[in-house]
Amino acid sequence: MITSPFGLETLRTCLAGIAPVELQGMGLLRAQPHLLAGNAVIPPSHLVEAVTEIVAYTGRCTAAARQLAQITPIPIRAIGIVEYVL
Repeated sequence: MITSPFGLETLRTCLAGIAPVELQGMGLLRAQPHLLAGNAVIPPSHLVEAVTEIVAYTGRCTAAARQLAQITPIPIRAIGIVEYVL
């Protein structure tokens, strides 16, 4: 059996290197935490744009999760991943 050069640590490093998505709504909350109290003055168009972006992003994440859930597993018998080899 061939062992894979990719292990759990490589996967963790790869995933940690992905830049986080910067959403306008989250930026607003970081810059002005008092937004949650409802006493901040933000132009309505800016607020609508930020909320629309968050809703769209949530929809894309949901669609991606649905697609990943439907992928059928493919057994790979020729490669052993070090963390899972008995």
